[in-house]
Amino acid sequence: MQDIALICTQGFADVLTLARQNRADPYALHVPASTWPQRLPPEWRIEARGRIDAAGTEVEVLDVDGVLAALAALPRPPKAVAMSLLFAHRNPVHEQALAHRIREHWPDLSVACSHEVLPQDGEYERTLATVEAIGLHGPVPETIDAPTHTDPLTQRLEQLADRIQQCLVAKAVSSVVREAMDCAAAIFLPDGRLVAQARTLPLLLGSLSPALAGLLQECPISGMADGDGYLLNDPWHGGTHLPDLTLVRPVCVHGVVVALVACVLHHQDIGGIAPGSVPTDATSIQQEGLRIPPVPLYRAGVLDAPLMRLLRANSRMPDNLEGDLAAQWASLAQGAAEVATLWQSERDVAGRCIAALAASEATARAALAAAPDGDYIFEDALDGDGLSAEPVRVSVCIRKRGDRAVLDLTGCADQTRGPVNASRGAVQAAVAYFARMLAPQAACNDGSLAPITLHTRAGSIVDPTFPAALNARTNLVKLLANAFLGAWSRALPNQMPAPNAGEAVVLSLGGTHADGRPWLLTEIIASAAGGAPSGPGGSGVSTDVGNARSTPAESIEAQAPLRIERVAVRVGSGGAGRHRGGDGVVRVYRLLHGSGSISYRGERHAIVPQGAAGGLPGSPAAARIERADGRVEPLPAKARAQWQAGDRLVIETAGGGGWGQPAAKETSA
Repeated sequence: MQDIALICTQGFADVLTLARQNRADPYALHVPASTWPQRLPPEWRIEARGRIDAAGTEVEVLDVDGVLAALAALPRPPKAVAMSLLFAHRNPVHEQALAHRIREHWPDLSVACSHEVLPQDGEYERTLATVEAIGLHGPVPETIDAPTHTDPLTQRLEQLADRIQQCLVAKAVSSVVREAMDCAAAIFLPDGRLVAQARTLPLLLGSLSPALAGLLQECPISGMADGDGYLLNDPWHGGTHLPDLTLVRPVCVHGVVVALVACVLHHQDIGGIAPGSVPTDATSIQQEGLRIPPVPLYRAGVLDAPLMRLLRANSRMPDNLEGDLAAQWASLAQGAAEVATLWQSERDVAGRCIAALAASEATARAALAAAPDGDYIFEDALDGDGLSAEPVRVSVCIRKRGDRAVLDLTGCADQTRGPVNASRGAVQAAVAYFARMLAPQAACNDGSLAPITLHTRAGSIVDPTFPAALNARTNLVKLLANAFLGAWSRALPNQMPAPNAGEAVVLSLGGTHADGRPWLLTEIIASAAGGAPSGPGGSGVSTDVGNARSTPAESIEAQAPLRIERVAVRVGSGGAGRHRGGDGVVRVYRLLHGSGSISYRGERHAIVPQGAAGGLPGSPAAARIERADGRVEPLPAKARAQWQAGDRLVIETAGGGGWGQPAAKETSA
């Protein structure tokens, strides 16, 4: 505690606690609570009324006197003040006015203004830099220990995959990639086995291997040449849902394909009946957008222009689509060149990759062998399928024998009419997450999957038959990952964390600017981590297969006629326990003009995250539209809706499950 005060825009007092919601280690089993509430307690954070918009225009007068009164009412006189107001870097008038008045009242007080410290977009990064400028340092950045079985070559390949990912994010057009990093990149052997991947989003990373398998069935290596690029999104050829377009490029050395580089990116719109291509009321894949089986998009480095015209014609945001595909191609071109150089400069790269696969397999087998044999069951359910509120059963049985395990999902519900089904390619992300959890010391390659067999039932939600709708598969995959961990906790009691909240809201908003231009954005909103034997769960963090970043309010307001009125921790929503579950988040949006569409894909409105070891469940999620005329319309867990200027959309995500018996006062609260 350093007696430092933070002045922020009203509704943004938790900006440091929430950070960008992602984690450095995408396969972290437990996400701990932030230490910012101890470093900068809530009573030392002052919310200032008054707003500057994305154009740098004052749209609400600053309440200077209110801020001064709040400063005077602090528990003790502050030693320093950090000031970080939205869009201060575009117009510093509010920060300058406050700094002037503060210095008049407290001449010796050190004041740091965000527009001077870091004059760029991004309220979290600017706030962090500003508090650090006056001596209040945040938590030590999370680091990832190098896996003990990773040789130097594998580490170099992982670094190459990270650079492909970084190039993809840097060159992307859509904010869901540039800001949220809803994309992934990896490197494969010619037979489709994963040898290295970027540290990013498990939901997409784990689905790249099935996509490669689907591609190689249709487009054999023998027909590939340098500069070719293959595109797909079809869930029955290894894809997940239609907005996720996978692009693959062979790596050639002396005319021979030695490897494949691949990336997948969530595109803003690929057609269908709803903006964003995520209609929560879809009943078939044809309603969700353009379905693309594996096809060549590039030959010898030359774009198939007619195919690109077809893709553009099916998107509401054709420039974004083409720009993001260009980013994918540029990142793969860079990656292919670097991988080819590595292949030529190192000895026996293929053989060493195969050895790394074997080492990961051995590590996973050892972890399985150390656990007791048995059948371990965990059950959960989705809050309906988007058309009905009837719970949709999620049932996992891990049949562990010796150094092998069967993940039996045959008890899951029949495929639904609504779009909550998940292709086997999507389900594989949860399987890969479980495998990485078993062997965190191993390199992240397909070796750790070798001792694991997936059993599904055709016609079920985890193995749907054509033409099932499946755009809302995210939360099913999250519940599967949670269920795998919950089942495994039966094998290793009191060692595993409580279930995470099991929810990642995927929100697509669209409409028209005042000048007639369409706008469309997709945001991914995290919930919370479960408590664990080691401590409480993190609040407002991406967990298990999720790891997308939050989109800054400043980025959203710069793209669309929206005002983000609040981004905060949903205090008290985590389950009670010896170690509490993390709290969810609250996000409030106001539409400023015209009308717009809402596609809300949530979860946990009815079926709450479970506790563990005597811990209590987390609180349910909720969403509602607060109409300008005073009416309040609750939204179900999956919904499409329209809103008008002045309406507010309020989203409250679920809390994580608590771990361990709570104290008596928590139980009675």
